[in-house]
Amino acid sequence: MLTLFSVSGWTEYLLSLARDNDQLIGLLVFFLGFAESIALVSLFVPSSVLFLGIGAIHSAAGGEFWPIWIAGSAGAWVGDCVSYGLGRYFKDDATKVWPLRKFPDFIPKGQAICERWGVLGIIVGKFIGGLRPFIPVVAGMLSMPWALFFPSSALSCLIWAGAFLAPGYGITFVFN
Repeated sequence: MLTLFSVSGWTEYLLSLARDNDQLIGLLVFFLGFAESIALVSLFVPSSVLFLGIGAIHSAAGGEFWPIWIAGSAGAWVGDCVSYGLGRYFKDDATKVWPLRKFPDFIPKGQAICERWGVLGIIVGKFIGGLRPFIPVVAGMLSMPWALFFPSSALSCLIWAGAFLAPGYGITFVFN
């Protein structure tokens, strides 16, 4: 039974939705990528795990990799841009706004990554679990130029979505 706060229940439901509604997979993957890039929401939506499962389900059904890879990347990029925009808008007050005030340790950690690594921190930060959605917020807070943030975020989203969708396709390919 699906309950509001059961991550395993939601995971099972979303994988069933993907299996039973092939025409919705692109939209589902877009929203999962988006959710993974928004602070706090990402803690309740195991998009990385779901991407693995959806990749396998979609591949087994004969679906192509490229459309859902682009959909997942685009969703993650839009989420990153929203998070960046919120950080840029709120600046130092971002740490006082819910949900960021509930996770005070993530902002200094994200700040250390952005200040030390710059654009490379945006790319690598996509693979640092709990910090993933906070890196774009911090980049906005630090006023990283849009011209640097947008392309580095787009690249990180393409790599991230591919890294979590492709193994599902690979597993299906090996067993077929």
